[in-house]
Amino acid sequence: MNHNRAAFSFLLVAALLAGCSNETSPDASPSDSDLYDATIAATLPADVKSAGVIHVASGPGYPPILDVGEDGKTLSGSQPEEVRLIGQVLGLKIVFDDIKFDALFPALQSKKTDAAAAALGVTAERLQTVDFVTDYQGGTTLIVAGGNPEKLSLETVCGHSVGILKGSAEAEVVLPVWQKNCTDAGKPEMVISTFTTAADAVLATSSKRVDATISALPPAVYQAKQSNGALEALDINFDPSPWGIAFPKGSELAGPFQAALNKLIANGEYTKNLEKFGVQVGAVDKSEIYTSADQLPTK
Repeated sequence: MNHNRAAFSFLLVAALLAGCSNETSPDASPSDSDLYDATIAATLPADVKSAGVIHVASGPGYPPILDVGEDGKTLSGSQPEEVRLIGQVLGLKIVFDDIKFDALFPALQSKKTDAAAAALGVTAERLQTVDFVTDYQGGTTLIVAGGNPEKLSLETVCGHSVGILKGSAEAEVVLPVWQKNCTDAGKPEMVISTFTTAADAVLATSSKRVDATISALPPAVYQAKQSNGALEALDINFDPSPWGIAFPKGSELAGPFQAALNKLIANGEYTKNLEKFGVQVGAVDKSEIYTSADQLPTK
């Protein structure tokens, strides 16, 4: 019982913090960083280079990929810290815009923000409206109550109540496949509840409103560890696929971001950052730009 209360408190705090206000990087000039690369920075669009700042949509609620720092308000997590490192390579200050998940793609299409760093899977549907610079490889698993009392697996989850993040790659790509597997096997479909934040989806499992939550593997493992045994991430890594930072279609920022990220991969700073947050399992050897569904790995 105490374990469930601990998990509830942790995840509730994460959900509440999802309303953080806009946040800027420190006042020190990014070009003062040892990571600054004038050659890569020279490839930036002239207006961006002149302004010296870009806006990136992001926010907490998906630890350890997207989280808050020890002060309880500064955006942190492996991807925001990665974006800050990219900013240092490019000599740019990063302003993080707190835009809710289901508003990310409209914000990019309208160019309300320059990019989005929100643990986004690269999907064919999303590539119709945005481009991606890949920075991670993530699969899908199930978060269940500690000890897995329902004995859930990909084969036995059919017919059970399951939570999922609205608009996520898991909801758009993985869920239809799993539901089809259920019906093809003559079993009932999962009963799905959608949530606007990942924290709320996991909270539904810890509070026993659903039997399981479909989640990307790295945050699932992290959340299970933080729950003191109240939650468990199953040993499943279904269909690993590329994740990335999203940009408005045709954005001239994608190339400089890719070059900066590949520099960070080559000098070890990229891996060091992932290790800091315990998510190195999804590290990539090279960042790529995706502009078309034809580039996606074939199944």
